Amino acid sequence: MMVDPINAAARLSAIIASSDDAIVSKDLTGRITSWNAAAERMFGWTADEVVGQSINIIVPPDRQDEARNVLRRISQGLSVDHFETVRRRKDGSFIEISLSVSPIHAPDGTVVGASKIARDISDRRRMELEALRLAAIVEWSEDAIVSKSLDGIIRTWNKAAERMFGYSADEAVGRHITFIIPEDRLHEETEVVRRVRAGESLEHFETVRRRKDGSFVDISLTVSPIRRGGEIIGASKIARDITEQRRLRKEAEEANRMKDEFLATLSHELRTPLNTVVGYAAMLQKGTMEEPKQSKAVDVIHRNAQTLTRLVGELLDTSRIVTGQIRLDVRECNLSTLAREAVENMRPSADAKNVVLEASIEPGVEIRGDRDRLRQVMWNLLTNAVKFTPSDGRIDVRLSAEPGVARFVVRDTGIGMTADALPHIFQRFWQAESGRSREHGGLGLGLALSRHFVELHGGRIGASSAGPGTGTELWVELPRKMNLAAEAS
Repeated sequence: MMVDPINAAARLSAIIASSDDAIVSKDLTGRITSWNAAAERMFGWTADEVVGQSINIIVPPDRQDEARNVLRRISQGLSVDHFETVRRRKDGSFIEISLSVSPIHAPDGTVVGASKIARDISDRRRMELEALRLAAIVEWSEDAIVSKSLDGIIRTWNKAAERMFGYSADEAVGRHITFIIPEDRLHEETEVVRRVRAGESLEHFETVRRRKDGSFVDISLTVSPIRRGGEIIGASKIARDITEQRRLRKEAEEANRMKDEFLATLSHELRTPLNTVVGYAAMLQKGTMEEPKQSKAVDVIHRNAQTLTRLVGELLDTSRIVTGQIRLDVRECNLSTLAREAVENMRPSADAKNVVLEASIEPGVEIRGDRDRLRQVMWNLLTNAVKFTPSDGRIDVRLSAEPGVARFVVRDTGIGMTADALPHIFQRFWQAESGRSREHGGLGLGLALSRHFVELHGGRIGASSAGPGTGTELWVELPRKMNLAAEAS
């Protein structure tokens, strides 16, 4: 069958004109001989502007050798397929292209020129770079990023997922997602799948998942549908370990609870002596009170003022400890004298409760330390013993010099302590009783301050009890010779 060369040429011309790819021809000297509409759009020059000019008009200076090598291959009758390179537009900007070049042959077979087809690959390159960027984000994310099909089969599993759950990607990919979901949480997965199929996302859902070793991890889960061409084909899950966050949240809640409880206790502890002072002071001010009631009123005011002074002093000491402002006035200190003074000062309170207070104090026990702070420690331990020892009870105090240390012990027959309570008694504001209805007063600072003062001296403090109703023993060990760090405190 004969082919109409005119119609064939017309069809070929129409194809070239309507092509989305730039189609350019040139002779063997590099002079442009044709330039289609797509080339005009791609490079910015019209055909009238470039036909007859060198192809180098679109070749950047650093790509000239590349253009010469292409022309040499064409002269040899060779083609260049899908060569990715860069060309320059009329406005000076650059465009990434995929270039295919074929020789143009004369009727006698000789090569007379070249035909170039250039395709803009800028968008493809951007997508490739974006894909690489996203892959890097997923790979090195601190969050576990997992994708799965709609039937729950894991498709991808990043390094953070390996660290979080303990399974490698090889162990996880291909398995059903439920292998990390505890049995009592399987209903959550059913709801997640329902929402994903409906095209909905799930954000910051806090739940629990199971690791390879059987332990559990608290996570915050975000789930989004994966779409392809508008069709939902799976789900992407981002899991963040919130174990530490939950711990801190719990600690903050506990601290807030303790703060509220402490403020209630402080209010109660301050109000009681203040009401007494104000009441008796008002009676004295009226001048209607006769002796010996006046002397009793003055004694009550003085006693309650001392209580207020002690409470405020404890609060100030606690504040100084928190801000690091506590300093020791270190000098030679006779612990035997301090212990005898503390016992005698506490004896009236013990007698008032009909509590026997016995002391065995070894004479001449001396250390280097802060007399006022050590006196405060002894007084706190004795006060604590008297407070929690009921009538007809007994308190034994012992001071002894042992190898390298001085040991001060207060043993009572009071209410005792549970094993759970013992680790907490030296914490600030902690009290076995809480609330306004508690039987014993105080802010829960005495033992905490004692611990701090003892530790500043390089010593140790501790407590023991066989349980409720068996009494408590509090003990302090102080080094006979303080180290330099303690002396500098």
